[in-house]
Amino acid sequence: MLNEVPFKIVYSTGESEPIEFFFDALMESKSFDLGLGFFSSTGINVLSAGFAYFIHRGGKMRIIINDLLSQKDKDAIENGINQSDSYIDEEIIENIKVLSKTLSKQDEHFFNCLSYLISQKRIEFIATIPVNKKGGIAHNKYGIFTDENNNKVVFNGSANFSKNALLNNVESISCYKSWTDSKNEMQRSIYFEDIFNKTWQGKSKNIKIIPIEKVKSYIQDTFPVYNVQQLIDEEKTLVTELIFQSERINKKIKELYSNNEIEPHFPFLSEPRDYQSQAYKNWINNSYQGIFAMATGTGKTITALNCVLEEYKKDGNYRALVLVPTLALIEQWKKEISLFNFKNIIEVSGRTKWREEITKIKNDYLWNITHNYFIVTTYVSFTDPLFQKLINLLGADIILIADEAHNIGAPKVKSAFKSLKLNKRIALSATPKRAYDPEGTIEIEKIFNDNPPYCYNFSMKDAIEKEFLTNYFYYPRLVELTEEEFDNYIHISKKLLKYFNSNTNELKKCSEVEKLLLLRKQIIHKAKNKLILFQKIVDKIKKQRELKFCFIYVPEGFGKKDNGEKFSYIEELTKILYKISPKTTSNTFLGGDSNRQDKLKGFSEGKIDVLLAMKCLDEGVDVPKAEIGIFVSSTGNPRQFIQRRGRLLRKSPNKHFAYIYDMIVTPKSFLSADSAFYNLERSLVRNEFTRVAYFASLSLNFYESKITLGNISKHYNLDIDEIINEL
Repeated sequence: MLNEVPFKIVYSTGESEPIEFFFDALMESKSFDLGLGFFSSTGINVLSAGFAYFIHRGGKMRIIINDLLSQKDKDAIENGINQSDSYIDEEIIENIKVLSKTLSKQDEHFFNCLSYLISQKRIEFIATIPVNKKGGIAHNKYGIFTDENNNKVVFNGSANFSKNALLNNVESISCYKSWTDSKNEMQRSIYFEDIFNKTWQGKSKNIKIIPIEKVKSYIQDTFPVYNVQQLIDEEKTLVTELIFQSERINKKIKELYSNNEIEPHFPFLSEPRDYQSQAYKNWINNSYQGIFAMATGTGKTITALNCVLEEYKKDGNYRALVLVPTLALIEQWKKEISLFNFKNIIEVSGRTKWREEITKIKNDYLWNITHNYFIVTTYVSFTDPLFQKLINLLGADIILIADEAHNIGAPKVKSAFKSLKLNKRIALSATPKRAYDPEGTIEIEKIFNDNPPYCYNFSMKDAIEKEFLTNYFYYPRLVELTEEEFDNYIHISKKLLKYFNSNTNELKKCSEVEKLLLLRKQIIHKAKNKLILFQKIVDKIKKQRELKFCFIYVPEGFGKKDNGEKFSYIEELTKILYKISPKTTSNTFLGGDSNRQDKLKGFSEGKIDVLLAMKCLDEGVDVPKAEIGIFVSSTGNPRQFIQRRGRLLRKSPNKHFAYIYDMIVTPKSFLSADSAFYNLERSLVRNEFTRVAYFASLSLNFYESKITLGNISKHYNLDIDEIINEL
């Protein structure tokens, strides 16, 4: 509590350091009202120390930014020029932009803290401008700290809030306490609190209040922070660089930060969400086995790690094995595991010396010496014979987490699971059912002792309704085949006809059918008219909104122009994009790129507007900023198109909706119902409509999609509502 801190009356450089006052006050407060000058390194630096713990304890903040305009600006406003409130927003943002080029680590930490408070709706800003020249604003900085018992401590002074000013210059601030016996001190405390509240409520006659919502948005976009632990880790580094004269404060710092390093803990300010706790309970009730069928973007990783954390709370031990399909996902999981403060993370892949590490753990285990650890491996490395041998010698109480668990249906992985002795198992997938492989799906369900609707199910519909994912608009766009493409399409369809069972409306399963379907799929993927439609879509987007944070899924390989010349689809689409919007920055995102993470970072920061990709944006890519998707390359695999949609629906500041443009390829002219292979075509068109049904059913413009597809639906007697119900 604030009243337990031995605050001084005055803090001066060289005696009782001003920086110690701010650290003490932040660490004990639940709210902080700050009358700031403007955003500059001379106004914020000192507030870094202790800010993360202030946030960790649930702190809230209000900031009044005053004296932010030059005299020229003030004169312009007074004379009726630039009277728009947005002008003030832009002035402050420009100050922050200039500042961001020279930020120290402490400055950046301060803004990271503000960003987190904004994301949690625990901070408010207003700006003030003088009503007339005579009604100026005080240059003094002042503020009020309040604790849980409503004790208050007020500071006031002309001292700059910079490390240099507070540590090196001879500066001073005055301090007034609300619980003091001194009537004079109490009156001063009330005086500054009254000034702040009158200003905040717009009751001061000399100033005008300007809400500055754009500033909040800009800070959150420029300084993205996802959890309190990240802030505390930053602060640990910062406080070691500061020298406090007070032994009491040094002792407090040591206690706070050393305690935080010992125990694994839930990494976010709030406790696990209700659905994450429920998933853990369901898993226990299903004999510590089960499938978590959770929509992309709903926190599958956190939900699974929380299960490990809850088990750790029982006996102080954690041992887990995480299986993932890609090296990129290994990196993502290692970061998430670290957020929980789990230690001893061992990566099993071709780029690490995992054999020595796991052999040592195995040898110790055989001597009854146990360690806490997380082993993270790809499914490929999981099937390594030596790894299989070692993991089965480490005991049966290791918790297995299989991410993107549909990958387990692969023959070598299924075989490896047959000899696996681990009893506690969690499967994670937005799409547990393997496309076109019901046997593989059954095998996965058997491995995890689960059946639909599964141990825990959190659908995309639930996630959107509960606002864990973003609402979206879906625009299916029809693409006609050219005459040449249609002739080839018909030629292949005729060959397929002899494998088609008209009674079951199904194709025979054999290698010849797979080959013919692949050839037809290539015609659909590489339809030339997609290029023309792409140009129209980009042009329309550009007229309606900014062409930014956009994913484009591109057909693989090459196509042929009318003159027979080959062209790369990804290059051709890039050229079209540049022709329509030369100022739009774009880049390709390919599987073999060594700098994929740099590209994703550039995309999330807005330096790259558009990413053109093939399949490698399907799994393990988390870019919440993405809000426009153009699907030039269609896929009939539910897992792929559901994941692609999920990429676009993740929540992000200032992202109100997502927009999906999906190219649906149709014959140049609909086949007659009397055609010998009408039913075959109807069956295959229906498969295409499965994707449309998935996308349209949850979109905000569902009926618009039905109208777009009205003619083809009618011709093939396909009812979108009926398909949705079957899903």
